[in-house]
Amino acid sequence: MINTKHLTVDFYQKEDQQLYSILTQDIRVMRYITEKAEPEIEAIDNFKKILTYNSSHSDQTGYYKIFDQGTYIGFGKLSWEDENKIEIGYMLLPEYWGQGYATQIIGHLLNLIKQSEQLSRATVYAIIDPNNGASKHLLEKHHFVSVWQGVEEGLPSEHLVWKS
Repeated sequence: MINTKHLTVDFYQKEDQQLYSILTQDIRVMRYITEKAEPEIEAIDNFKKILTYNSSHSDQTGYYKIFDQGTYIGFGKLSWEDENKIEIGYMLLPEYWGQGYATQIIGHLLNLIKQSEQLSRATVYAIIDPNNGASKHLLEKHHFVSVWQGVEEGLPSEHLVWKS
C-alpha cells in the first residue's frame, strides 16, 4: 500500500468487486471507455480477470483501488500488454472529476515505472477516446504524445506514448 498525498493506492482484492462495479456500471465513467455501462455479470467477469492479473504479477503492474482519506474514488492500472509495452489507465467516480485526482494517479503510476529498472525499459502507452479532451490534456501534461488515431474494436481510439 502506498500513500500519495491523501491518496491510498493498493491492489484490488477479492472483496473489492463491488467497488469496481460502482465505476463500470456508471455510464458517465464508461462513456469514453466502452460507450456503455457494464452489466453486472460483465463487471464480475472483468473483475475476475483483474484478480487473476494481480495474482500473477509480482512487479508493480496491476489494477489498483484508490481512496482519498478512506473514501473510494476510483481505479488505476499498469498492465503488461506484451513483453515491451505497459498500458496505463485510470477511472474516477464523477464526483471526483476536475479536482486534481487524475493528475495525482497518473503521476503516482508513472513514478512506479520510474522506480523499477524492468518497468522503465518498457514503452508506456495510454488508450483514450479522442473526444475525451480532459484525459488527452492530462496525458500530454505528463509527456504523452499521440501516435495513432482511428477506430479500434468499433470505438473511436487514440494511442498516446509516454516520452519520459
